[in-house]
Amino acid sequence: MKKEKVEKKRFHISDLKTLRAISDPLRVQIMELLENQPLTVKQVAEKLGLAPSKLYYHFGALEKLGFIEVAETRMVANMQEKTYKSAAHVLDVDPSLFKFSKEGGNEPINILLSSTIDATREDLLRSLQARQFQLDQGADETPRRIIINRVVSSVSEKRITEFQERLVKLIQEFEAEDAASKPADQPYALTVAFYPSFYFDKNVKKGKKK
Repeated sequence: MKKEKVEKKRFHISDLKTLRAISDPLRVQIMELLENQPLTVKQVAEKLGLAPSKLYYHFGALEKLGFIEVAETRMVANMQEKTYKSAAHVLDVDPSLFKFSKEGGNEPINILLSSTIDATREDLLRSLQARQFQLDQGADETPRRIIINRVVSSVSEKRITEFQERLVKLIQEFEAEDAASKPADQPYALTVAFYPSFYFDKNVKKGKKK
């Protein structure tokens, strides 16, 4: 059974306060879990290996900001239980927030970097622990490959453009696979950082572009 194609909802982040609020690695993981299926706080906590009490504050903050919303409310053992879903599948950060200055004041860039790197680290560590737990419980061993790599290479501007276009296409293909996936398919995470790597050089001539 394939997933129904859901139109991607976009959320535009244009202020530093909202960017700070969404940068917490735990909130990133909560939103990722709610992107494809509605879940309760308890269900999200179970998937993350945490106590529900550690998540209520984050759920409240995300709901207040409009990133998640209540999909259903029901009574369970005389207590109200809410099921949440993602209200924003795609986050757009306003480019105006990223005005780098050598004098400092680069908090937006630091927030984005920390959020992405920390969320990736937490997700990978939890995945390794959860998989070991599955194996300890008797799950079938299915070897899977993890790729973590960093390469710095000097490349012509023409070739860099080609690499960028191919990389963007690959990311789009990777995202598109989710719509055609089945419930039993294994989720995979992809984190990408592709940028020009500069070093301090006092000999660079003024007016010469680099």
